[in-house]
Amino acid sequence: MKILSWNILHGGGQRAQSILDAIEKEQADIITLQEFRHGRSKKILLDGLKEMGLHEQYVPDTASARDNSLMIASDTAFQAQLFPKDMPLPARAIRAFFPDFGELNLIAAHLPQKKKQPPFLHALIDLDALFLQENSLIIGDLNVGIPFEDSETKTFEHTFLFQQLLLDGWVDTWRSRNKNKREFSWISTKHQNGFRYDHALASPSLNYKIKSVKYNHQVRLDGLSDHSMLLVEIE
Repeated sequence: MKILSWNILHGGGQRAQSILDAIEKEQADIITLQEFRHGRSKKILLDGLKEMGLHEQYVPDTASARDNSLMIASDTAFQAQLFPKDMPLPARAIRAFFPDFGELNLIAAHLPQKKKQPPFLHALIDLDALFLQENSLIIGDLNVGIPFEDSETKTFEHTFLFQQLLLDGWVDTWRSRNKNKREFSWISTKHQNGFRYDHALASPSLNYKIKSVKYNHQVRLDGLSDHSMLLVEIE
């Protein structure tokens, strides 16, 4: 099973089709897209994903078509809801359960920055302890990391909350397999500083089943998005 997470850039029909082409190459079973909008490219993207077999889709409502939200699509049925339940739209995280994929618990996220970020990180920290005992994955653009390990600067504001997740038992799947390596999933256009904003944090039992974790940087270099694509393959 392969999970694809990508923070996309919106545009016209041609960009949407290029995004679909890049997704199709990966042959993923579950995809999560961040910065998903309800504008003119929405139908192109959703219909294109259905044609790939990703016919089960959860797309939260937004107040405006210009709002950045997120979505999940899969080739098998799943249950989904906003996470946390009491957060206002547009959605910044979705909690999903996939009974046919090893009873996988998935939280797809695109967390805000600065002062708006802590409530979401605290909600992740406060998840029921059963999440860490089951097959669970937090994936997406978390907008946080460890300075000088996941960035070239010290500008992460809430590293201590990210580190608390790791202390609680969540495994940074890419870092656990690349201990002394640095790869960046987003590059600042102004200063050209690199950041690894996009993460996949797994419960210990799920981490044991993960075959590979990697970034597809070519989609960023090709200008399809300002973020690299994150790919997690599970036995």
